[in-house]
Amino acid sequence: MPYRDQATVDGWVREFLEFNANTHTEVSVLDKDFTAGPDSGLVVVSLRNASTVTYIHPVIRDGAPHWLVTFEARSESFDLDFAGVAQLSADLAFISRLGEHLQLKTLAAVQMKEASAR
Repeated sequence: MPYRDQATVDGWVREFLEFNANTHTEVSVLDKDFTAGPDSGLVVVSLRNASTVTYIHPVIRDGAPHWLVTFEARSESFDLDFAGVAQLSADLAFISRLGEHLQLKTLAAVQMKEASAR
């Protein structure tokens, strides 16, 4: 599926970041499993005050593409003051908006592919 290659996903992320220039969250697009092709386009998001590995990735559910956010397990707990919680909340809101953007772009790409196949 063309919506999952690294170059396409990277373009979508860059487009999103252009409209969200005030973010302080780092975002990287990697080849999933470091292999190019249809299963690439893993979006890694660094949280500012939590070392949890967080990434957005595509899956197929019920025959349709969906983007999911994965928060990898942590071995230790962490404490935040109220300002830190506010930063974490802002980072999570950012991830939510980015995931929604990727979902909308994916649906548009799938619709275009289906329309051109007719």
